Amino acid sequence: MAMTETKIVRRSGAFRAVRGAASPLPVLRADAAADSNAASRNADLPSERLAYSVAEAAFITGLSRDLLYDQMRVGKLVYLKVGRRRVITRQNLEAFLARSAS
Repeated sequence: MAMTETKIVRRSGAFRAVRGAASPLPVLRADAAADSNAASRNADLPSERLAYSVAEAAFITGLSRDLLYDQMRVGKLVYLKVGRRRVITRQNLEAFLARSAS
């Protein structure tokens, strides 16, 4: 069974998986045009964001979204609930990764 190519793109502030043509292996890559436009608009802002969506945190850390949701559910990864969204602060993500490494 052929796997379809998966491309991670950033649209309207969120990362989304887009399935495309058949490929032997899934390919994950950021949309370069969106990143260059965001970098030019945010040149005067700090290089690191204060908080990430679950999809962004998964993309940055290389962990799966399911694993992050499981860790939030059992209380090992602290998050903020903003409306219906779950937001993980940079400090909470770093603390989670430091606890996992030790």
